[in-house]
Amino acid sequence: MNKYIIIVFIFLASIVNVQADPFNVTTVLSVPHLTPGDRNIGLEFTVQNNQDTSIGNVKAYLFLRYPFSASVSPNNLLGEINNPGYLIGQGGSGDEYTPYFDLPPHMSRKTFFKIDIDRGAKYGVYDLPYTIFYDNKEYNGKITLTIKGETLIEIKNVSVASNNSQVEPGEVFKIQISLENVGDNEIKWLKIRLNPEDKALIPLSSDSELIFKDMPPGSQKNSEIWFSLEKDASVKNYPIDLELNYLDERGVEYNETKIVGIVAAGRANMDIAKKITEPARLMENQPFTLTIKIENTGTGDAKGVTARFESTLPGDNLAYLGEIKKDDYSNALFTLDADSSSKKTSVLHISYEDDFGKHEIQKEVIIVVNPTESQTLLPLFMGIIVISAIILYVKRRKH
Repeated sequence: MNKYIIIVFIFLASIVNVQADPFNVTTVLSVPHLTPGDRNIGLEFTVQNNQDTSIGNVKAYLFLRYPFSASVSPNNLLGEINNPGYLIGQGGSGDEYTPYFDLPPHMSRKTFFKIDIDRGAKYGVYDLPYTIFYDNKEYNGKITLTIKGETLIEIKNVSVASNNSQVEPGEVFKIQISLENVGDNEIKWLKIRLNPEDKALIPLSSDSELIFKDMPPGSQKNSEIWFSLEKDASVKNYPIDLELNYLDERGVEYNETKIVGIVAAGRANMDIAKKITEPARLMENQPFTLTIKIENTGTGDAKGVTARFESTLPGDNLAYLGEIKKDDYSNALFTLDADSSSKKTSVLHISYEDDFGKHEIQKEVIIVVNPTESQTLLPLFMGIIVISAIILYVKRRKH
């Protein structure tokens, strides 16, 4: 019975030996990552004899296919005897590079290949077949290589959103940014930060940055960061540094800085600050000059300012004031005639243009014209008083 068990054990062991691979092949690249356009990449090809017997006439044959090619053409005259058994071929044809070698039991031998990668290679995983010839036999396998493409982040769009079409001093607004991974590699994480160069721009969060994770090729990320512009800020362009920091799947970190910005727009606000007439007391049928002080209390300059005085009073009713800057004023002068005495309600039309377009506003102006009789009665009264005094004096003399 024990004899049969021993026979079965020997039979099973022989089957295992037949099925076991004669070689153990390991490969090591000289660079951590493969990218299009790489040259003279070292490929360490180690062949280990797994058998208990020596193997002779061993040669390693690597089949290169697009996008891979040999850095050095096989040539026995190069004298690189340190690469024994080097055979390399394009699609199955190749020349012997160095002499064959023998492998003692459980020993290994290294062969070094040098390969190039075409510049137009696409991102992906590639298999390179190899064949090990030995003792009129052959052993086939494949090497799996991964080509990493370009890592590219594109800023697709930067826009500013506010209550108005443009940002006005004193206003809260948001900057929207759209990013796309247009490269071949996956982005493990990406940090975006907006850094204003002017202190008048204030981020509404404690940290004006956002972090995204896992961006495969072709994916997009949208972000928005809120800011406020100080009320007394100047109307101008405000540059902002857009800082990108990201890590791709190869572990390579990138830092980029681009310039974006906002345009602050000013809104003029025209109002009447003072009204003066010369003379101060207006009499009917007398000419006078009306001076109206027009002040700009807005956040921007007013251009092309004109003032038109609409009234029943005849005269020069149009004044051209030109530009009135923020927090400044200009005087509109009108030469008019006071026709009849009354309280006259007139309208001042102010036309101007600011960063938000053309505008016209209306302000009510009240003018009081006094009648001339109010001044001619005084001499009459004085005359009556004088005559009365004379008559009274004469009467007293007689008595």
